[in-house]
Amino acid sequence: MNCEETHRLLEETFGTELDASLRLEVEGHLSRCSKCRSVARECLEFRSFFLASAPRYKASPQLRARVLATIRLERAKRGFPRRAQPWLCVAAGLVIALALTLTLLYPDNGKELSGLAVLDHSRSISANHLVDVASGDQHVVKPWFAAKLDFAPPVVDLPSAGFALLGGRVAVIRNRPVAAVVYRHKKGFVTLFCWPVNKDLVSDGDYSIDGYKVRTWSSAECNYIVVSERNGRGLNEFVDLFRDHLQSNPY
Repeated sequence: MNCEETHRLLEETFGTELDASLRLEVEGHLSRCSKCRSVARECLEFRSFFLASAPRYKASPQLRARVLATIRLERAKRGFPRRAQPWLCVAAGLVIALALTLTLLYPDNGKELSGLAVLDHSRSISANHLVDVASGDQHVVKPWFAAKLDFAPPVVDLPSAGFALLGGRVAVIRNRPVAAVVYRHKKGFVTLFCWPVNKDLVSDGDYSIDGYKVRTWSSAECNYIVVSERNGRGLNEFVDLFRDHLQSNPY
């Protein structure tokens, strides 16, 4: 398989179902050809940027209930007529092809980075050094970060939801200075790690590491890792509130 054929199939990967043998040929060519691998990476980076920049809307309780009911109904079915629903076969092929391509080009870096974030989070608690700037005022914390780092991270205060801003500190993850914004939630703590995307996108993930709960994702501007206390209470609520706030109030 040559470069021209690979480029054509890369474009078609998002629109048609690729035969398994043909998909393996594409992946084999990508593993050998750095130029085609670069083209594929650019395509995926553009797709990730587009998905990260797309607006997010929170589903209503009624919509959530209907979607979950539909999922349960589909799971209850033992099978479906292939000819009656051919689009499902095509969709399944696309998901498999895209997953294999993403695995080849973008190994899951979320878990590795999450482990480093958990280590920093736990050390800050055991050393009783949660913050370098102690303030519940985002207008104090954000300028402090801007003076210490080469970017100004989003600092969101969510006291009405039970997340009290304590302040922030500069942490280091994989030799990269990052912002660590710390919140108190009930009797525990939540740390939000943030740094600019540049060329490295953090994969979306949900992890349990050494008893801590972790969520990772990327937007068009920043990579995010959120670490909560061992019981994980409030992690999903915090992430939803934080992302909704950024959607409504771009920084």
